[in-house]
Amino acid sequence: MNSRFDKYLKELNDPQDVASIENTLNELHKSFASLTQNEQKYAKLFLHDLQRGDAQLIEGHTFRDYINTYKDNAENAQISAVVNALGLNKELLMALMADSVTEKNLNNFGRFDALKATVDKAKAKIYLEKQDGVTLPPFKLNIRIDQFLKQFIFAKTDDLLSDMVDIADNECRPLSS
Repeated sequence: MNSRFDKYLKELNDPQDVASIENTLNELHKSFASLTQNEQKYAKLFLHDLQRGDAQLIEGHTFRDYINTYKDNAENAQISAVVNALGLNKELLMALMADSVTEKNLNNFGRFDALKATVDKAKAKIYLEKQDGVTLPPFKLNIRIDQFLKQFIFAKTDDLLSDMVDIADNECRPLSS
């Protein structure tokens, strides 16, 4: 995959034949089979940015390095958006998400309750009312905060688990030549 990426970069920097660049890009896309679906999404985003001239190339970076950077930036942006919208403690959220949490162990040692206690209720009320399009009374606000945080945490956990399943599936498949 990386050799195809290097070849594509060389052809982009020395554009003589548009058809050749397109063929090399298609070859690079074929190598995406070794990536998880989530990684494929970020690989396509990176290539799109590269074609537009918006990507910053770094000496010594591999194609996978760029994919991982894009993936990390997107995940950090999502976490920051939730932190800003609800005014909660980022470190507690990240620590909880870093563990293999399930519905059963989410509140082990009171971690989830501690996270919910850091939520700025005024910020959360504004955000969730705007998102839901309804006015939330105080008792329903706490329920909605609980639902929102669980949904966010488990969606992130599910992404990680699906990546792990994709990786396991790819390891079981014979390599194509």
